[in-house]
Amino acid sequence: MPLILALATTAVFALWVAGWRLSRSTGLEDVEEQLVPPVAGEARGPGPVVRISEFLGIRFQRYLFSLYGPYRIQQLDLLLDRAGRPEGMSARDFIRRQAGMIAIGVFTGGLLLIAGMWIFAVLVVAAFSAMLPLWLRGLARRRQASISRDLPDFLDVLAVTVSAGLSLQSAMERVAEADDRPLSTEIRRVLEDLRLGVSRREALTALRDRNDSPSVGSWVTAMLHAEELGSPLSGALNEIAADIRREAAQLARRQAAKTSPKVSLVVSMVILPGAMLLILASIVLTNSDLLGSLTK
Repeated sequence: MPLILALATTAVFALWVAGWRLSRSTGLEDVEEQLVPPVAGEARGPGPVVRISEFLGIRFQRYLFSLYGPYRIQQLDLLLDRAGRPEGMSARDFIRRQAGMIAIGVFTGGLLLIAGMWIFAVLVVAAFSAMLPLWLRGLARRRQASISRDLPDFLDVLAVTVSAGLSLQSAMERVAEADDRPLSTEIRRVLEDLRLGVSRREALTALRDRNDSPSVGSWVTAMLHAEELGSPLSGALNEIAADIRREAAQLARRQAAKTSPKVSLVVSMVILPGAMLLILASIVLTNSDLLGSLTK
């Protein structure tokens, strides 16, 4: 009976959300969206879960803002920069959406708690609370890995372009306009800072601060040193690319060395006990008659 009550309450809530959405539109918007072909490159609107979370987040975001505090909001803003500002999201937008997700989790957990499943209620609330931060951290980690992976090739092409006689800024524009990868996006942001009057040192330092990739940090530091010492730019770029590739190879070797103990742990904790159970079961089944006579 409690489970039926929880399911009925969930259905009523879903009907209320659908009715609230219908009350704010004529229904012709969905028909128009199906008839009009999408424009190439146009971003799709947020899904229904995101819209519900933002609707609820507007009402509960002030409580989450007070829990974050100024320092954590600053760290969140930095993490959003490393993730590439997905959907143009600011720290306030992220906190509002997270507050809505927590509200959905609390509501769902309350229904499960009414049904007597308190363990599932706690797990659901924890999952909804941690969903957005885990998603953002994973996105930032993948984006920084992509930047580190693409940087050596970018520097090689940049060195060739500078050797052809272009200035550094013109060469960066020529190379960055070739694709929309995260590294090209960061370079275009540096170029935008330069067009706004920011010095090259400040623009490169801001690039290093926005990204926690060791490769980007090494490149910016070497570029600043080469500029101070007056070294030839094309040769410096080739040396930086070689150093970054060497660091990437060392990092890959360290990661491979860390993988071996993990594989051994999986073998000893999962595969070995399973093999022992199979051997023991085969012995028992083979000698079942003998074991049966011993127990009589």
